[in-house]
Amino acid sequence: KKKQLLNKEFLSPTRALISKMAADNPTLETATSAEISSLMTLMQGVVADVASIRTDVADIRGNLESLGQRVSAAEVKIGRMEGMTSDHEERLNKVEEDLVHQTRYAGELWDRIQDLENHSRRNNIRVLGVPEGVEGNGVSGPALLLSILRDCLPLGADDSIEVERAHRTLGPRPPPDQRPRPIIARLLRFQDRERILRLVREAGELHWQGGKIMIFPDMSQELAAQRKLFTPARRRCMELDLCYALQYPAVLRVTVNGRQRKFEDPEE
Repeated sequence: KKKQLLNKEFLSPTRALISKMAADNPTLETATSAEISSLMTLMQGVVADVASIRTDVADIRGNLESLGQRVSAAEVKIGRMEGMTSDHEERLNKVEEDLVHQTRYAGELWDRIQDLENHSRRNNIRVLGVPEGVEGNGVSGPALLLSILRDCLPLGADDSIEVERAHRTLGPRPPPDQRPRPIIARLLRFQDRERILRLVREAGELHWQGGKIMIFPDMSQELAAQRKLFTPARRRCMELDLCYALQYPAVLRVTVNGRQRKFEDPEE
């Protein structure tokens, strides 16, 4: 249809023009039919090129319209994404605030749990170095612990120390070449525990049945690790002959020139 339209627009008027020129000018009659045919062929080529250009222009217009629609759709999507990004940023900030709050709250709960656990052990002592298998012949638990304490510490016969319970820590019995399991004992009165620990510090090394034993206050592993960090500072205080004390839960109190200072940080 395009070729027919172009023939109608260009070739037909051209033929009519040539015919008129030939009628007005007799010299044109001498032109050979070959020249006229060549001219017509050239004109047909021009017409074909114009048709191709128009087709290309139409295609370009169609592509531009499609591209414009796609750009518009992309702009709409970008607007939606910006809105979603803003919403996500707000939600992320809210999550971060909640995380900070929950972390602080979890830390407070952990401190409370540790405090409750260690307060539940405030009447306990831990005895290390008692050989395995000494229990027997009716001597075990509280009776065994009282026997060990009276043999190792300067306790009077009239000192009434009541032991609620005493037992080895849970776990399988170790081989003879390994350290025996500790004994955990709970005393009825907190004052008895403090008196036993004071006598242990005054006595220095303790020996029972030819072996060395040690008596410590019973506490959670976390608190024990925290207090252990003060060991270098305590040794330094001993070298300098300073009066010091490691208070509950993990506070080092040092007296220098009559002035007391407390440290919760071992590095400090």
